[in-house]
Amino acid sequence: MADTITFNDGSNPAVTIPVPDYPSDQLISLQQNVQVAMGGRVTSVTNGSGTLTRWALRWNSLPTANYNTLKTFLYTTVAGATTQFTYTDENSSNYTVKYIGGLETASLVDFNSFEVEILLAEIP
Repeated sequence: MADTITFNDGSNPAVTIPVPDYPSDQLISLQQNVQVAMGGRVTSVTNGSGTLTRWALRWNSLPTANYNTLKTFLYTTVAGATTQFTYTDENSSNYTVKYIGGLETASLVDFNSFEVEILLAEIP
């Protein structure tokens, strides 16, 4: 098992950062929209027969330099959810993903590190 993970958009140098403290929390859900109507009735529309795979990557104490590199990659290089990229996890498995959020809630936990959680979704 590697001690780093990698994000690569294919045209810029790859971003390599430490493995998250809670690596690869893989969430699998149906591709559907769920809405709550007035009165509490729940309706859902399934968009397809497949599932959507998402990851929640969490760091309790990501060094500031790694945080800034990750932030630049997600906000500038791939422009948020605009561009897909390759995520290589700690087991050297590759996934084509898009960033779907989380970095905006990062917080400084001590002089030189951030608590960070990002969410990625696999592009089927």
